[in-house]
Amino acid sequence: MTRIPNTNGTLSSYNISSEEIQDGDLYGYKIVALITGNYWCAYKGSTDWEDWKIAAEGDAILFDTAVKLFPTIANTHTWSD
Repeated sequence: MTRIPNTNGTLSSYNISSEEIQDGDLYGYKIVALITGNYWCAYKGSTDWEDWKIAAEGDAILFDTAVKLFPTIANTHTWSD
């Protein structure tokens, strides 16, 4: 990995290896919920990705985690894998 931070100052959580972690590093994910009709799901991606890119190319979030992050959506929509 190159230790170049994203535009917001975080390092990519996707590209770091355990040997490269340093004291003071900042890592993060951006998580979005995607609603389609009455269904929803959630995805995570790099903090410098736009929302649409995370929804299209991000990694799926597990249901149990997504419900805690988006409780209102979870109560009004049906989960879609």
